[in-house]
Amino acid sequence: MTYLITGVTGGLGNGVLKALSKTVSHDEIAVLVRSEAKGMPFAEAGYAVRIGDYSDKESLVNAFSGIETLMFVSGAPGQAVSRELQHKHVIEAAKAAGIVNLVYTSLANAEGSHSVLAPDHIATEAMIKQSGITYKILRNNWYLENELSIFQDALAGKGFVYAGGEGKVAWALKREYAEAAAQALVQSFDDNYIYELSGPRLSYADLHQALETATGKTIDAVSMTISDYKAALVSAGLPSEVVGIVTAIQSDISAGELDVTSTDFETLLGHALTPVTEAISELLA
Repeated sequence: MTYLITGVTGGLGNGVLKALSKTVSHDEIAVLVRSEAKGMPFAEAGYAVRIGDYSDKESLVNAFSGIETLMFVSGAPGQAVSRELQHKHVIEAAKAAGIVNLVYTSLANAEGSHSVLAPDHIATEAMIKQSGITYKILRNNWYLENELSIFQDALAGKGFVYAGGEGKVAWALKREYAEAAAQALVQSFDDNYIYELSGPRLSYADLHQALETATGKTIDAVSMTISDYKAALVSAGLPSEVVGIVTAIQSDISAGELDVTSTDFETLLGHALTPVTEAISELLA
């Protein structure tokens, strides 16, 4: 079996699976899921199903057996077992199972980032580099889908509310990140590579203007301080852990943590990214 893709029950991993399946036969692709029930739709579609969990290293060693190239989609933070430890399990299991090549989804400018999301990615990148496995690290910037609730609230008459100040973000659609990952999987692993996958640098003010253009609507923009933004989230009844991470990310954006310039994304895709106005229209559709 040539490829194994993790995270296929999530948006990014499933997108990678769909993109890879356009050029690679189903019988060359395996998927990792946590249970037979979750794997049933993939088995019915013709994919080999491997059962494993990032929290259980031995299950991963068994799941990775006979695989040449691993698509390692980063785990979700905030689990009972820390994401850093989960990722350690994945890398150690990949090495034990004889994985030859690995593609990992990291964070923009990971080594130099002070983002709340950066520590786990920094540690994981270091472990990958020390593993001896040939790797491609994809430093994903920010998914446009992450702003969907802002768009929806704005279109519902609540205003385009943000607290990222004038910070720039290099947004792109999740499917484009998935397509780039699929390209990384099928291209040569003649060396180790790190790709900064960043789109055009835009502020929230730019994004607000693009939303107005995409929808043909005039929408009030509301730029808030971090403290006021946090208070508004609390008043809306969001759980404290959600308030914490959402506020921290807005603070990261304001501080320029996602302000990264690179041509790697379009180079890896082999074509230009979807313009932001069109991307917003696609997302809202």
